[in-house]
Amino acid sequence: MDSEERILLLSARQGDHRAFAALVAGCDRRILGLAFDMTGNTEDAQDIYQEALLAAYRALPRFRMDSEFSTWLYRIALNRALRFRSRRGRRPPPEEWWPEQVDHPTPEDLALRGEFRSQLHQALGGLSPKERLAFVLCHHQGFKIEEAAELMECSAGSVKSYLFRGREKLRCQLGEYLER
Repeated sequence: MDSEERILLLSARQGDHRAFAALVAGCDRRILGLAFDMTGNTEDAQDIYQEALLAAYRALPRFRMDSEFSTWLYRIALNRALRFRSRRGRRPPPEEWWPEQVDHPTPEDLALRGEFRSQLHQALGGLSPKERLAFVLCHHQGFKIEEAAELMECSAGSVKSYLFRGREKLRCQLGEYLER
């Protein structure tokens, strides 16, 4: 943690809302992105994001400052998202989960993409919570294995194992689409 972050944290602990906003500003898009990746829709993601910020603000006095603020906040958001998913159940997220990738798709492209997304959502819903989390953190959020391990509070070897099992399950379920 650098000295500027430490100063902002100390100010935020004393009730300075602008200092807290400055701390959050560096990681808010990633946190909102994680919430969206885990829930599959904008409204739920925004709720989780707001819950995480409120929880972090309230917990500032207990933050030990032995890690980056962004890592701590990300972990809070992750816990909120996991709790949300466990309450909601394992149904797949809505269609909006994956962004469009082709600028001018043909009708055939649109049909195949829709079919693939539907199957992908179903397959992701079949992963265990830790397999899905590892997959989202590493493949969609762009975290390195070690970073994902820190956020998931497990070893890098465990993350690799979750990724391997998750990829294998997805490969089995989506094999026909991957061969096209």
